Amino acid sequence: MGQICTATSRIYVQDTIYDKFIDQFTEYTKQTSVLGSQFDEKTNHGPQVSKAQYEKILQYAESAKSAGAKLVLGGKAAKDKGYFIEPTIFADVKSDMQVVQEEVFGPFVVIQPFKTEEQVIELANDTQYGLGAALFTRDIVKGHRVAGAIEAGTVWVSNPGDCSR
Repeated sequence: MGQICTATSRIYVQDTIYDKFIDQFTEYTKQTSVLGSQFDEKTNHGPQVSKAQYEKILQYAESAKSAGAKLVLGGKAAKDKGYFIEPTIFADVKSDMQVVQEEVFGPFVVIQPFKTEEQVIELANDTQYGLGAALFTRDIVKGHRVAGAIEAGTVWVSNPGDCSR
């Protein structure tokens, strides 16, 4: 249960399915997140690497709330002992928010809607970070076109890459 450098932290969702996606993603996260010792095979969500990182993630959650993002799930410590943080989901974020512009490196995701292909490319490229990206579509031609326009080291098309491991 190591940490993943390309773990998804920003999700852009077509506006026509945005609310449904948030509901289903939240329910899935609740059902599948197993917090515990990184040495327990059942665990898929271990503690943060250090107290400093634990505190930094909690500060990101407070920053998002203060900036007007909608806390959908988590955003606080998960256990009395250790550096555990609940899986955290924020919706209705804006591109200029700290949690969108910076990498959180924790159990933390922000979700933002988009209307057009051009808009999602602009949103995806409106950050200085871009190690990895994944996009999902039923239209492979569109997928490759968008992948070519996203400024990231690696872009997976209809495959989460190493984020699923």
